[in-house]
Amino acid sequence: MSMLLRAPELHVITSGRNELDQVLRMAEAAYSGGMDRLHIREKHRTAREIMQWAEALAEIIPRESIVINDRVDVAAAVQCCGAHLAYHSLPLKAARRVLAPGQKVGSSVHSMKEAVQAAEEGADYVLYGHIFASRSKPGLSPRGTDELTAVAEALSIPVIGLGGIRPDNAGQVLAAGCAGIAVLSGITDARDAKQAACAYRETLDRWKGETG
Repeated sequence: MSMLLRAPELHVITSGRNELDQVLRMAEAAYSGGMDRLHIREKHRTAREIMQWAEALAEIIPRESIVINDRVDVAAAVQCCGAHLAYHSLPLKAARRVLAPGQKVGSSVHSMKEAVQAAEEGADYVLYGHIFASRSKPGLSPRGTDELTAVAEALSIPVIGLGGIRPDNAGQVLAAGCAGIAVLSGITDARDAKQAACAYRETLDRWKGETG
């Protein structure tokens, strides 16, 4: 079964709809509210732009809290926490050759088969989803927590749950064996990102306190 990290982690993923100044304000607020990792997921931006984002964000939150989605080259250049891979990214073993020792490699997975493959290839963690109905995945049926539980039990690396997670259902994701959760609009679109992050953080900490 996946071992829980020192505490359930709160990952926040950028929406691709906001400009840097908005993301800087959101990131600073979310970090003060308990965010552990910020994933820069900006598919339409160039490597140079993403690097500029990462360097600007590193001025306000710890560099080791920043994860670069897809662009392994940028993650290596800015020496952040690491890179997160999608199906169209570099193969995991190739990404590992590009990154520095100590940088993490995560992988998005959507099935048991994909999760096991990512773990066998050396992923440090997997991000599994989407679990609940999500505005970012309209028309796609949520996978629920049954397979999530099976994935978490099968893997020896952390599993992070994604998709439609709110403070009131985050406990279900942790109970399935996840080491943390990933949130998009629940924090990136919130009027008060710090308050929103605090609500998730309180749920994660309370669950840890009840079970730890």
